[in-house]
Amino acid sequence: MAPLWSTQLLKKVFPFKGFKLCGIEQDQEQDAIVFRFKRVHKTSNCPKCNKRTNRIETTYERKIRDMDFLTKKCYLVFEERVINCRCGFRGVEKLEFTDKHSHYTTRYEKYVSKLCEKMSLKDVAELTSLDWKTVKNIDKKYLSKLKVGLDSIQPERIGVDEVSYQKGHNYLTIVRDIDLGKVIWTGLSRTQETLDSFFQELGSIKAYALKVAVMDMWDPYIASVKAHTNADIVFDKFHFSKKVNEAVDSVRKQEFAKADSQERKEMKHKRFLILARNKNLPEEKRHELEQLMQQNETLYQAYLLKEQVLDIFDETNSETALMRLIDWINNVTTSGLTAFDAVIKTLKNYLYGILNYFKHRLTNAASEAFNNKIQLIKRRAFGFHDIDYFQLKILQALGYQPS
Repeated sequence: MAPLWSTQLLKKVFPFKGFKLCGIEQDQEQDAIVFRFKRVHKTSNCPKCNKRTNRIETTYERKIRDMDFLTKKCYLVFEERVINCRCGFRGVEKLEFTDKHSHYTTRYEKYVSKLCEKMSLKDVAELTSLDWKTVKNIDKKYLSKLKVGLDSIQPERIGVDEVSYQKGHNYLTIVRDIDLGKVIWTGLSRTQETLDSFFQELGSIKAYALKVAVMDMWDPYIASVKAHTNADIVFDKFHFSKKVNEAVDSVRKQEFAKADSQERKEMKHKRFLILARNKNLPEEKRHELEQLMQQNETLYQAYLLKEQVLDIFDETNSETALMRLIDWINNVTTSGLTAFDAVIKTLKNYLYGILNYFKHRLTNAASEAFNNKIQLIKRRAFGFHDIDYFQLKILQALGYQPS
């Protein structure tokens, strides 16, 4: 059997180029094991030109934390050099196993960051005996290294959405590549300038190569897409459906307010029935809905208008869809239900993007799933007062990572 600290084993445990283990100590005060290393070469690596140099100005002892050894903390002690390279660089040498001024090895930082991917900062802090702010800074530093720039991505179809990160209308803009199914960019706020920053980072050539941009009917995003791309703007049909349902719900509330006690009793707790698509209801629920509709003609009119317009989105031909939308507007006008006036205004103002839905058949449904995951990420931390860190965590969980 080979000795425990054989040369081959040590190289596997401590694969630190240019260093050799020379001693092991126990630190009673910190309940830790300290591994001491000596230099193997008289030259050091320059971080600027990446060449070896023997122009050493000074050396000093450095102590950093490494992966735990069984139940003990593990520290490495070694000499670090300040160099004066011929390329003009003067400063701390480049080391492969740790960064300048870091109190930890690179592999330990990676370990802490992996824990943060599955656990809260508080839990990771307790497990590693580190302050939670230290854990956050380690994770943030590691994630910054993994961040993928837009130079490696050529999106053709993008989805643009916003997500709330704090109370008080504080939003992030989220851009995802529909074909990759990944978030590729996040930006603070939901202004035109925010999305402008995405296109500027993407570059004009890639921006004009975009074919489709799916989004809600949010004017700042629309203006940005029009200014920087030739992409077809597709408005999410669920955003339009939401406005239709709001109109129906407004009629429901008006009719409920006018109803007598018996009618109110029968209308109570029926909101889901009224707003749900008829084709998605089980037979017994349809019968219950039919009874309710027979009792209130105005509500029945609103319900039929909702079903008519949402059925149009099942249409496969854009020209047919346009004709049906025109007929629907006439039906609304004839009905006299003013609650739908806002829907008609929206339809007329944003018709181009609504019709593009029939051309591309795309929605922002995936963004809603992403948003749910983002909320889980937010709850795992302490509210993410550090917005840069929050954006990195989103990219870690949902972003694109080249294979």
